[in-house]
Amino acid sequence: MALTCLYWRLIYGVPVVRIGGMSILRIGTRGSELALAQTHQAIAALQAANPGLECEIRIISTAGDQRTDIPLHQVNAATGTGDKGVFIAAIEEALAAGEVDCAVHSLKDMPGVLDSRFELAAVLPREEIQDVLVVKKPSEHPLIATGSVRRAHLVHTYWKGAARTVPVRGNVATRLRKLVESPEVTATLLARAGLNRLGYDHDSFAVNGVQLQVQGLPVEEFPPALGQGAIALECRRGDAATSAMLARVNHAPTYRCITCERAFLNLLQADCSVPVGGYAELTPDGSLTLHVVHYADAEHFIRLAETGDDAEEVARRLHGRLLAAGNPVA
Repeated sequence: MALTCLYWRLIYGVPVVRIGGMSILRIGTRGSELALAQTHQAIAALQAANPGLECEIRIISTAGDQRTDIPLHQVNAATGTGDKGVFIAAIEEALAAGEVDCAVHSLKDMPGVLDSRFELAAVLPREEIQDVLVVKKPSEHPLIATGSVRRAHLVHTYWKGAARTVPVRGNVATRLRKLVESPEVTATLLARAGLNRLGYDHDSFAVNGVQLQVQGLPVEEFPPALGQGAIALECRRGDAATSAMLARVNHAPTYRCITCERAFLNLLQADCSVPVGGYAELTPDGSLTLHVVHYADAEHFIRLAETGDDAEEVARRLHGRLLAAGNPVA
């Protein structure tokens, strides 16, 4: 989409986008290539829905960005961020302080319930939700790099014990570089949505001269993180003007699905240390089906699905069934 009056300047040492010529919307985001790509996507949608809007990107470093030396599920404890999302807490602090007007997040990084000071004002149309295996060297017994507890458990199930995992941290570019440079690792796991947004939307691509193959994994057998593929726009609760501005880009079908997924996460009280995956989808008759895989440990898991019309009620019923199952077995 063509952007009017586009120019760059520096703030905190990084590029800032300005669009249009009316009010300025200050947007907080992480500084990764993917986070910025998602923020530019949000800006394009906001500018189209709010003609004349001027946007300013402010880069905020989060605990998840700073502590790449430890597994992601340990970052909350190590940084004192409690049960908040390690990739959003610092951005929310800036939002609460009035340093930014709204924030752009990967929805899967957000906890099931927001701090009461904030609201999820909009989500953009959802990208593909599946995980993909990015392969450097085909193998019957792959060694797969992943920093996700969910993915590590699913690898064991999906490959029936024939695959192993090793931990890896970093943004998409870092993980691809580590894959290429490692003599032992044969593949890594990434979200299709992130690759698509960064232009890696083909079945193969090269990194540092090494050709990599992309293999999609079926969501029924290898479910994504709840919320995966959706871009969230958050603002301060009570900021009616900003909320209304963001609401103009909200994609109602996506919002309905992620409401169900986030309600389930809240009931489960799950963070990134809990091995759970799933997704909600709209059925042809307009109802909603929530699919979930939950692991008690690497060997014991349960798959459940629940259908209904009300997103939060579907989540409650499925959570009740999970509790009733007690200690699920494979």
